[in-house]
Amino acid sequence: MTDTAHSGDDNTYRIGAVARLTGISVDRLRAWERRYGVVETRRTEALGRIYTRGDVERLTMIKQLVDLGNSISSVANLDDEQLRQRLQQDSRSSQHSTDLFTHKPVRAVAYGETLAALLRSSLDRLPGILLAGAYHHFDEFRRHLASLAPEVLILEYAGVYPDTVDELVDLLARSGAKRAVMVCGFGRHDVFRSLKEHGAVILRSPVSLEELELACRYAGESPEAAAAPHRSLQSDLAEAIPPRRFGDGDLVRLAGIARSVECECPEHLISLIGNLSAFEAYSATCQHRNADDAALHGYLHRVTAHARALIEEALENVAEMEGLTK
Repeated sequence: MTDTAHSGDDNTYRIGAVARLTGISVDRLRAWERRYGVVETRRTEALGRIYTRGDVERLTMIKQLVDLGNSISSVANLDDEQLRQRLQQDSRSSQHSTDLFTHKPVRAVAYGETLAALLRSSLDRLPGILLAGAYHHFDEFRRHLASLAPEVLILEYAGVYPDTVDELVDLLARSGAKRAVMVCGFGRHDVFRSLKEHGAVILRSPVSLEELELACRYAGESPEAAAAPHRSLQSDLAEAIPPRRFGDGDLVRLAGIARSVECECPEHLISLIGNLSAFEAYSATCQHRNADDAALHGYLHRVTAHARALIEEALENVAEMEGLTK
């Protein structure tokens, strides 16, 4: 199942995609909607909450203002024009671009075994990207970069490593591009952070075409704004541990109800949540055993908690569709 849905001719996004694009965690986004009504919530029976491209750009402006020190309550009810004016008026954002997404097509060159083929076959759905070239082989891609003069590099990596950072710096220098969009699978948190510091927007694979186009159109920060709070299009695992939505008693009760429906998905999701919660608790305890294990088990605790929160969200949607009650 993708994070993008289509309603008529308008592209719409599920909450997970919105979280990645804006840098607002799913839990925080839900809280902002519930408490402040930051966007008009739309729901479908099949997909739950959905958001438009305008919602994504509005939420991006709100996130930037909050990062600059404004309280969410002071900006949540401003309309889009007022948000742009607030960004212009804020003395702390004087070095920031208020137009976070360029409105003209960007010239891009892509590399990746599956990404190149996908882009070539989908250009009619990507009006914001002018594809100057798409390559399956890295050496060919690297050799042609300078002559293609791209604004953005689109790169696909199954995994990233410390030497990937050096490779990115070399590719940007060869091409003259100012930024890169990297569709990645696995890697260490510090490597992802370093890639972002060198001009990359990180999207975790799999990625939708619309999400990819928005990332390419993201104008980024000016060099003078480097010292300002960093804006990420990826959810930050360093955020607070998401609270549990289902206690052990809730899971037991839901499991009993789930057996009355033909679909086995609720039972599988309940089992996954139980296992993840158990490992989450185990990791939280292990990180206090000795100093050498603290960093590793702290990382495992955060990753498992965020995985558990995603599966809990899936269970909420499935339970609603199957007529179960929490």
